[in-house]
Amino acid sequence: MLKTRRGKLLCAASFILGASLSLIATAVVGSLAGHYFRYRSDQSIDQTSDQAGTPPRCGRIEAIEIPLANGDGVFPEREQRLASPRWFFENVSEQRLTRFLDSCDLRPSEQRMLLDKSGWQILTNGVVITPPEQLIWSLKPQSREQIYSILAKSPTNFPQCFPFRFSLAGFEQRFKHSDLPFGDIEKIRRLTYTNSGYLCFTDLHAAKGALTPGGFNDLIETLYQVPSYMLRLRVAPDSDIEALVKYWGKGGREKLIAPLLTSLAKVPGGAAFNISYFLPPFARLRLYTYPYTWNDQAACKEDCFFTSMNFFSGTPDTNFFDRVYTAKVLHSEYVPVREHPSFGDVVALFSATGEIFHTCVYIADDFVFTKNGVNPEQPWVLMRMADMLMLYYPTDRSGHLGFLRRKDMT
Repeated sequence: MLKTRRGKLLCAASFILGASLSLIATAVVGSLAGHYFRYRSDQSIDQTSDQAGTPPRCGRIEAIEIPLANGDGVFPEREQRLASPRWFFENVSEQRLTRFLDSCDLRPSEQRMLLDKSGWQILTNGVVITPPEQLIWSLKPQSREQIYSILAKSPTNFPQCFPFRFSLAGFEQRFKHSDLPFGDIEKIRRLTYTNSGYLCFTDLHAAKGALTPGGFNDLIETLYQVPSYMLRLRVAPDSDIEALVKYWGKGGREKLIAPLLTSLAKVPGGAAFNISYFLPPFARLRLYTYPYTWNDQAACKEDCFFTSMNFFSGTPDTNFFDRVYTAKVLHSEYVPVREHPSFGDVVALFSATGEIFHTCVYIADDFVFTKNGVNPEQPWVLMRMADMLMLYYPTDRSGHLGFLRRKDMT
């Protein structure tokens, strides 16, 4: 339920920690067959009408990007990210690993360090190498890519499996507004490599040792910025207020928002209004906040499924902490959406095997309300659909996207 500029700023791992919900997949995937599709980042699914130039049903949306970040040094997966490097080559023999390392583009000194088997730990299911820090810093991008792409195949290698990802030309843009000095940024650049069409960074442990405490906090804030947005609805005197009330007032809230929308249409020249005021209480109160800051222990357990299912709730239904209950509700009270999604529809992400592993809520104009993972350091935000999908489908293009709507809102 965690880019235009930064879809990968939140590590994909912490989102998938929201736990797959195979029971839900079993319950609903059959009814969704044929009604979900592959989503391309260049493909818009906004609420455009059939007539060119006609305003979408949600109205004219103005999006302002907010590089949301937690400035107090708290970040997800801290323990895994800062653990001393321990490379686990899964399901390989000594001979096979030796051949692989011989084939990598390594300097002679690097080869000697890595092929020194006195530092190898031979396990029944693979080999562990503990690389010295000197080696971490000396690797060239190509050799780092060769080794890390193999390590990424095992979730045991958490940093390599879930690296921070940038577009190939996005490194400078990411750090453009960072407080890090140029020299520190260049240190970080030395640790980057390419993989699956992205520029990747994963050696946070090494970076911590090379930066001042203040510099490291600046790095964390930059890496974990969430590509969130503030959305404003532009209302003009000629806006179709009845259509806007119908769209934004779903869930029996039409009378609550009608007076405001009607009044905005009377402003000379029109006005733009933050759509957060149109959200139901559950979403409105959590938007742009972090669970760990709430004085509520239950908030840290609120994952993507709990968030999506309680979107229209005045009082959150704690039954949605129960996966079996959630599956039953999705199966009995929701139907697949065969047309364009609308405000409040549940967006379900399927794996290649048909398993639902993330849900969020469609808002408007290709934006979703999402809680990316159960991690308490991941906030509730409004994100672009493409940004959210890049987090969950960074390399695996075989997944599917489906939409579900409550039966009482069809």
